[in-house]
Amino acid sequence: MSPRIPFARVLLTAALGGLCFLLLKSDARTAEVAPPPRAAPSEMDRVLIAEIKARSEIMKNLQYLSDVIGPRLTGSAGLEKANKWTAEKMKAYGLENVRLEPWEIPVGWERGKANMKLLEPGNGRVLTVASRAWAPGTKGKVTGDVIVIKANNKADLQAYKGKLKNAVILISSPANVKPVQDPPGTAPAKKEPPKDDPKKIEQTTNPPEDVAVGSWLREERQPRFGFTTEILAFAREEGTACVLSDSAKPHGLVVTGGSWGRGDRVTAQEGMAQLFLAHEHYALLYRLATTEKTPPRVEVEVENKFVPGPITVYNTVGEVRGSEKPDEIVVVGAHLDSWDLASGTTDNGTGSCIVLETARVVAAMAKQGNGPKRTIRFCLFTGEEQGLVGSAKYVEKYKADMPKHSVALVHDTGTGKVVGFGLQGRKYLMPLLEPQLATLVPLDGWKGLDVGFLSGTDHQSFERFGVPGFACRQDMEGYRLTHHTQSDTFDKAKEPNLIQGAQVMAVTAVRIANLPDLLPRK
Repeated sequence: MSPRIPFARVLLTAALGGLCFLLLKSDARTAEVAPPPRAAPSEMDRVLIAEIKARSEIMKNLQYLSDVIGPRLTGSAGLEKANKWTAEKMKAYGLENVRLEPWEIPVGWERGKANMKLLEPGNGRVLTVASRAWAPGTKGKVTGDVIVIKANNKADLQAYKGKLKNAVILISSPANVKPVQDPPGTAPAKKEPPKDDPKKIEQTTNPPEDVAVGSWLREERQPRFGFTTEILAFAREEGTACVLSDSAKPHGLVVTGGSWGRGDRVTAQEGMAQLFLAHEHYALLYRLATTEKTPPRVEVEVENKFVPGPITVYNTVGEVRGSEKPDEIVVVGAHLDSWDLASGTTDNGTGSCIVLETARVVAAMAKQGNGPKRTIRFCLFTGEEQGLVGSAKYVEKYKADMPKHSVALVHDTGTGKVVGFGLQGRKYLMPLLEPQLATLVPLDGWKGLDVGFLSGTDHQSFERFGVPGFACRQDMEGYRLTHHTQSDTFDKAKEPNLIQGAQVMAVTAVRIANLPDLLPRK
């Protein structure tokens, strides 16, 4: 096998050091062989970056995870298959202590068919729908009026008493969906100010506007007419067949979401069907229901299956052990679970495969005598889509070890380049970390650290226990458009961006693992 070229400099340095030692030793038979010298930090950075660029396995792994294993709903056979496959990958890459760490969910759920068509007006429209996860189906085919409920209090609800039997209800107006040709976040080009303009130059450490990593854009959030929980409870008591939500995406995209909740299994199964509707069809029903004298009527049929629990779910975990402080931990993580309308490529197969790639190169460097001083623990969490549950189980399991966790780095915003990390308000870490990450400056897309906040993914579980948790701040690259939809597929992945993301994760993890001390906490 030909030598691995990106590691050649490290190997050459070690060989020369060993040769000099042999020439200078006084007794070749009794002298001990000197350990190979440790590479300089900047040299280790360059080796990591070059190895990922030259021999990345991200796309190969991502294609298998997306196309062969497919969707990975929490509690499903597909997710368990992904757990076992990623564990075998970690072992093949040379990680130690690879294991599947179990936790439980109270009940599983399997998606069945969901159909809806417009009966009145009778224009033959078939409506695009998807069931909310962990919601029940209908009792066969149900025909009912479409009714918009506008209520701000319990007194307002009395106007609908006796009118909701078999109805299909809307409880919000259509979302404000941005046209694709005018994507969120775009603005007219700014004119350059004159050179003598006294306007202050914006500091590069100012954070961009904070958004939740896993949420839709603020402009697309649905305005609510009232108190949702009370409306749904009232509708259920009145015999409503189904409640509709706007998918809030353009061009017929439909989303999904949902969780088993925190109640018992029987309560979950005895609820009413809940469907996400393509935005265009939701807006259609809303217009018909609010402008026509006769309410529109639809036929709806939903079949879902609850799987009796408890059901064991796993986090996949593996390590590259620290050479000097193995009991101190740097976590590199992503969530392995996905939604089930597509293959879960960008949410979050991309992050999962970047974690695997980071594990591959860190383990390879460790084999060459340049392992991290602290243990780097690679974690693929599950149950993230249902509320960061798997990472919450992790921090509960290792609660006593949280003081020895230096940082948790998480990748979870699709296929866009990593532009930086939000330090969650920790301005005091900027002077410590910025020099450590200087090697990343030439990487395309990297802008640096900021003190802003990110939410909506697994780093938050660590933050609750005082561990610095940093999610990658990334270019969106269509993530807001396709995540949670039937369009989250392998063709959306962009290899150069994912290579850059793995380079950022590898360098950052190794640098923090090799610091003299754990990251300080204030």
